[in-house]
Amino acid sequence: MILGVCLLGSTLTSCALPTVISNYVDSIGSEAGNKKIEYTDEAKKSGFTLEQPTTGVVVGKEEVLIQGSLAEAKAGDQILVRISKDGKSGQKIISIKDKKFRQAVPLYYGKGKHEVEVLIPGDSKTDYYYSATRFTVENSSSLQQIPMGYNSSFYRQYGVTLEQPIAGGKTYDGKVLLQGTVDPPSKSTKQVEYLVVRADKGEDKSNYYIPVKDRKFSQWIPLRFGAGDYKVQLTVGDLHYSPVVDLEVKNSVSADLRDLLPGSGMESDDPQIIALSKKITANENSPMEKARAIYKHVATNVSYDMKKDRNYWDDGALKTLRERKGICHDYALTTVALLRAIEIPARYIGGDAGEPHAWVEAKIGDKWIPMDPTWGSGYSAGKKFVKAYDPSYFNPNPASFKKTHKKPEVIY
Repeated sequence: MILGVCLLGSTLTSCALPTVISNYVDSIGSEAGNKKIEYTDEAKKSGFTLEQPTTGVVVGKEEVLIQGSLAEAKAGDQILVRISKDGKSGQKIISIKDKKFRQAVPLYYGKGKHEVEVLIPGDSKTDYYYSATRFTVENSSSLQQIPMGYNSSFYRQYGVTLEQPIAGGKTYDGKVLLQGTVDPPSKSTKQVEYLVVRADKGEDKSNYYIPVKDRKFSQWIPLRFGAGDYKVQLTVGDLHYSPVVDLEVKNSVSADLRDLLPGSGMESDDPQIIALSKKITANENSPMEKARAIYKHVATNVSYDMKKDRNYWDDGALKTLRERKGICHDYALTTVALLRAIEIPARYIGGDAGEPHAWVEAKIGDKWIPMDPTWGSGYSAGKKFVKAYDPSYFNPNPASFKKTHKKPEVIY
């Protein structure tokens, strides 16, 4: 006998609704491996079919593939999967597309038997689910995984499917791949252009933008703050501070590479950026002179865009070098990218210079030196920008610089 359950927010709970009783109607074989998949009455009525797995007892390693169809599925419907072992339970959301579903489900709790229950949406109540079937998976892996957190409403509204990773708790070698699809079920929902990712380690925080192209996304996210535990949050661009899904991961790389790894708009690993940085600094010998050459290149080759009044999610070094214009944000992104490309530690500084402003710091030896390629590029005369290279804003006098550039914040 199976009870109906409802999904409240991001947590699957029992709820104070009338009990729904669904009897399993298929017979069960007696031998492991030959045990038949059993379905509830609700599953039968809804046209639920499970194609994978094919038997009620299967063997898996860290995960198991669930694939099937739901004939009565509506746009935006989701399958809920509950995975349990030894009194512990986690869940996984699987999106339904064209009445079909297919996704790997994690076996969270290490080696041994996991009980897997598949739940389908009710036909009349939002976030109310009925048990459809259940089966057992013998996990051969001892890996302990952590269930991801979901905001089920946003996940459904924007049609998000995070295909990789499928669970939290895994250890990565310096970066983690986020991959999936974004396909809103309603035509009234604006198509998503980008996702925002936060990858935070304690008080250290970093933000990244992932483009969504043809309803798909795939990008490696750096774990830039060294070894330890990270919280990764994936957010639809329009929502910003309301994560759609979050997970915990571990980084095995001990080195803290926060000022050397690529960042959003700071594409220091791009072949074009690397080649340009090497070309700019080819005749320079010391890190200080290489940094000065990069500062001069950005200041003289980029013009201030008097018409641009804010930052955009797709801003970056490649875009700025292509368009040869931008605001302080773009100057700073480009300079940082070129410095990091030749392994000079660099950081983007956000602060105030009479109005919100951005500049750069580079680590030369054991000292951080400031530079402001925007102010070094020229000046405004009314509504016009006048190109006039000024070398004095590279490694300026600290006391003088602090009078005009205040409230600094390192942004990753």
